[in-house]
Amino acid sequence: MPRLLVPVDGSEHSIKALHFALNQAVETGSDIILLNVQPSYNTPNVKRFVRQDQIQAYQHEESKIAFDKALAETENFSVPVKTKLRIGEPGIEICTEASESQVSQIIMGYRGLGAIKRTVLGSVSYKVLHEPPCPVTIVP
Repeated sequence: MPRLLVPVDGSEHSIKALHFALNQAVETGSDIILLNVQPSYNTPNVKRFVRQDQIQAYQHEESKIAFDKALAETENFSVPVKTKLRIGEPGIEICTEASESQVSQIIMGYRGLGAIKRTVLGSVSYKVLHEPPCPVTIVP
């Protein structure tokens, strides 16, 4: 069965990509993996002030917010949907998940949350386009 990977971060762009993926999944009989990637926060300054269990709780809270928003959009579709949380750099983690889950396609939004973050870290969609194990669809 074909599998579609849809990275979600709670942004409107990721929800638009999810709608595109849901329509494609209905047509092709695919299932969907919703992926949320949280930063690792593995820096000396963060470790000095915040315990590891607090970091993990925060990562899970943030991913739950993104998943809840995305899952609410899937309620009117009879498509199997699975959620996955990964920790690390989004571009790398999206490609790694695509490879490990043997997805047939990555469908993602052009932009995510935060213009400043995007300027400093670079576009996640740009990074995913350079190392994918499968076709990538960027939804504007």
